[in-house]
Amino acid sequence: MRIEEITNTSDIDKLLSIVETYSKTTEELNLSKKQFLKELGEAGNNRHIFIGFKDDVVVAMIQIILNNADNDPNLANGKDIAHLHNLQVRNELQGNGFGKQMIAFAEDKARQMGKKVLTLGVDDFNERAIDLYKKLGYEIFKESLGRFPGERCFDMKKAL
Repeated sequence: MRIEEITNTSDIDKLLSIVETYSKTTEELNLSKKQFLKELGEAGNNRHIFIGFKDDVVVAMIQIILNNADNDPNLANGKDIAHLHNLQVRNELQGNGFGKQMIAFAEDKARQMGKKVLTLGVDDFNERAIDLYKKLGYEIFKESLGRFPGERCFDMKKAL
């Protein structure tokens, strides 16, 4: 897999091509587009956005946030703690190791940036992702309310 950093809003279609592989309404896709445009506006400074290609097809994405992830210095403090955000793999390609490769790449980049700890957040119902993160050495250090009633979010971290 080839991995590249993107910083330009003209790359939004590459990000959306992953999201579109999930059952999304037009409204959900528009919300994703709006969010990606905001995130691309921060790219290069506080946020690094990476996409993975296999045979010129975008298969995965991940972001590294350096400071103020969810306004929580325990998630990203601008110094030695950074936050992994929005790991996504094309729906039909999950389970082929692309997520694991994206995380390994992001961990290497974070080390190069001098980070000592990486954090991430995951919804409690996403058992597959939680299992992956645990296998890769991440541990739950905090729980909070999820986006919807009855949901929880686990914050996980790993020393690099």
